[in-house]
Formats: sequence, C-alpha cells, structure tokens
Amino acid sequence: MPRPKRRNQKKLKASSSSSSPQLPSPPWVELPPEITANILQRLGAVQIVWSAQRVCSTWWKVCHDPAMWRVVDLKNDIKMPRVLEKICRIAVDRSQGQLLKINIEYFGSRDLLNYIAERSSQLRHLKLVGCYYILDGCLAAAAKNFPLLEELQIYFSGINKDLIKVIGHACPRLKSFTLNAHGFQGYECNDEALAVARNMPELRHLSMS
Repeated sequence: MPRPKRRNQKKLKASSSSSSPQLPSPPWVELPPEITANILQRLGAVQIVWSAQRVCSTWWKVCHDPAMWRVVDLKNDIKMPRVLEKICRIAVDRSQGQLLKINIEYFGSRDLLNYIAERSSQLRHLKLVGCYYILDGCLAAAAKNFPLLEELQIYFSGINKDLIKVIGHACPRLKSFTLNAHGFQGYECNDEALAVARNMPELRHLSMS
C-alpha cells in the first residue's frame, strides 16, 4: 500500500508545478523600441556595452540597432584608455556608417582616429579634448574622410596653419570651428586665424584661444 501512495504524491507535485503561473515579463520589455532606445542612450556607451545590453534579449536587440550609435560621447572618467578605445570601436562598428557626432576626451590613438575616419563618412560633429598626441600627422588624413563635417572642436591641443588649410579643403561644409590651445606655451593664433579666414568660407562660428 505505501508505494502507490508515494506515486500519487509525486503525481500531485508534478501537476501542481506544471500548473503554476509563469512570472510576468519585466515592465520595460513591453515598451516601444524607440522609447527603450531613448532611455538606454542616457546611460552612455560604456554602460550600454558593459551591462545594459545583457539585461534581456529586448535590450540586446535595441543596443545593437545602428540608430543607437549615431551619437557617441566618451570621456576617460574610468581611467582605462584601452577599454575606452575598444568600446569606441564597438560603437563605430554598430553605427554601420550612421555615426553623426562623436566626442573623445583624454584617450585615443592615431589608429583609433583612422578607424573612425574609415567607417564614418557621414560624420557631422567631431570633438577632441586633450588628444594632442593623436593629432599630429593624423587629423589631416582623417579629415579627408569627413566631407560632411559641420563642427570641429579641439581642446587643449595646438594645430598649425597647414593643418587648418587641409581641414578647410577637406571639410567644405564646416560651419563651426573651436581651437583651444590652453597649456601650450608660446602658441599664438595669428597665423592660424588667417588660415581659417582663407580656407573655411562657410564658417559661422569661430573660437580660438
């Protein structure tokens, strides 16, 4: 008699477990993709790549949408330049040529700038802060791949009049140019300002210091 009783108990347990209701999906899964993308973009590229894309399959899909990577803002707050370079390359790849605006602060290399230039011909806005070690001999080549560039901001770096001439010819749609050479002793903007006047005819905003 005891054996059949045990079998009945197992059947009851199995039936009760199979009939238990499934857990509801997290509320964010039901959001429209464009709203989800808007929320995730506020996290920034680092958090998206490190964590957000791993939350669920829905977020994974949104985080790989090229539209998510039209604007990329990367600052070296985490003091890990090599990690940021890797994330920057991931962002450029995911944009699939749709990158419109990128900000790079206190990290990077010539290889990285070339990587961006070769894959981002639609770029409209480029901001480089504290990237003096990648500008020399590199920005001139990169600029030739940015024919639609409208805004260029360079902070804490100095560039000469010859480079300005190359940029002006390579980026004929340039409307805003900022050059801040703070920290470069003996750097004067007179020749550079003249080069801007001669080679950037569509300019609407200029800041040089």
